[in-house]
Amino acid sequence: MNQVMTFRLFFSLVYFSSLCLLIGCGDTEDTEPLNLTDEAVYDLNIDELLKLDVPSDWHETQDPELRGKYFAAQMLQQYGNTPAAQIVAEHERKRQSGVPATFEEQIDFAKARYILWPNESNRHYLETLLMIKLREETDDPDLFAQIYREQLIKQHGDIPEVHTVVEFERKLRLKNAHFTEDEIIAAYEAKYVLWPNVTVLRKLEKYRKAKAEGTLFHLIDWDDSESVVSNTTLNEMVRENSLITEV
Repeated sequence: MNQVMTFRLFFSLVYFSSLCLLIGCGDTEDTEPLNLTDEAVYDLNIDELLKLDVPSDWHETQDPELRGKYFAAQMLQQYGNTPAAQIVAEHERKRQSGVPATFEEQIDFAKARYILWPNESNRHYLETLLMIKLREETDDPDLFAQIYREQLIKQHGDIPEVHTVVEFERKLRLKNAHFTEDEIIAAYEAKYVLWPNVTVLRKLEKYRKAKAEGTLFHLIDWDDSESVVSNTTLNEMVRENSLITEV
């Protein structure tokens, strides 16, 4: 119980510190939150965007660049020339242009969206991203496992496969960790239950085949052209995307 309380307190500090960076704390109005650059959104002058006449049917504009400009102008005109409005506008511009956002940009976008629209859904989205960030950056295998277990249970339920995967990933982060062949196969069997995709299945079948043939796992040829996934299996592997995925 104390460990859980410690984790929740630690996460709360990270969460509210991150929000503080966005909205500013105390008398730090002149501080540039989130390290925003001085470049104008969409390479236009901010004043120009603030004065741009946005049509009521702007969302039906077919030109992605012009639609992005309308969106940016609307954001700035409605919420002012604020970092949050700029971040949301820039995120939409990249999305319209097909430019993928980095994970840090996704976090900045989630912070900005929560500041502009502080509802439960946006809060949950931001907290989820911050927990993933903390999970990936921590050097503590036990803290990693605690965060990861909570996330996987929310996504898949409290099933044995969740605990198998979490323990495998926790052990991977220990110094001089050693796995038996059965532990590796069991971990990938559990992963395939959670994420039934081609990549996980290919690794699982490779490990199974190597064990059956007496091949040491570190000698597996991962670059051969042998097909280990049937077309029928491929057709059955349609899965909805989520924040937590196995690759």
